[in-house]
Amino acid sequence: MNGIHFAHPHTLFRQVEDVLKRVDAEKFFGSSEEAVKKAREGFAAYFFTLAMKKYTGKDWWLAQFNQAERSYPDFDFISFGETPEEFRIEPVELTGVYPHFKSFEEFLKVVEKKQKQYGTEPVKFSLLVFVNHEKSEEWINILRQRLTTERPFISIWTIHLRFKKGGKEVGSAVAQRIMPLPGLRIDANMDDPNIHQRQPYPSYIEEREENGSRYVTFKQEFIDKMMSFRRASK
Repeated sequence: MNGIHFAHPHTLFRQVEDVLKRVDAEKFFGSSEEAVKKAREGFAAYFFTLAMKKYTGKDWWLAQFNQAERSYPDFDFISFGETPEEFRIEPVELTGVYPHFKSFEEFLKVVEKKQKQYGTEPVKFSLLVFVNHEKSEEWINILRQRLTTERPFISIWTIHLRFKKGGKEVGSAVAQRIMPLPGLRIDANMDDPNIHQRQPYPSYIEEREENGSRYVTFKQEFIDKMMSFRRASK
């Protein structure tokens, strides 16, 4: 927790836009370059946080990690309430399904590969699958029927986009919890002003600016209090 700055989704999306100005769509969804990879992950995370704002009524800020800093999971998502007891941190690993996929079986392999990668023992984070494909709805419905467990993850989610007429502007972001059951579907309309309106900061959070972007972090006295609590509980 100490020293981690959480970015607002709008800050993240501006960073994505900067990368998109530099590379074309094909490279954006296929390049292994670190900056492009982070932007690609940020693109999916942006829409997922807006869906979670729709569901919870709270902003979801996020910390994105370089591989050199932390190999997994890719993100920590945070939401906060009026009191410290209400804040939540949700670690999330991200993977993707992209337009060049030819069949649902490729989609399923992506998910099963991640499950096998982390073994049989439970891990303390969830899996989010960004489904960027013309058959998103169909394949996600099949996935719901084919998957029998979320293990080793806490939960397995998908996020996909629905476009307005013309296919160039995002109309809504759809987040779905596939496992564990019961499932959940959140449809966040991009024209809904409530999902874009900032939540006031509670007393234990402060805002900082770095390189023209704004972030939030925990105040030092709150960090000290939490560390003291952890030491006392051991």
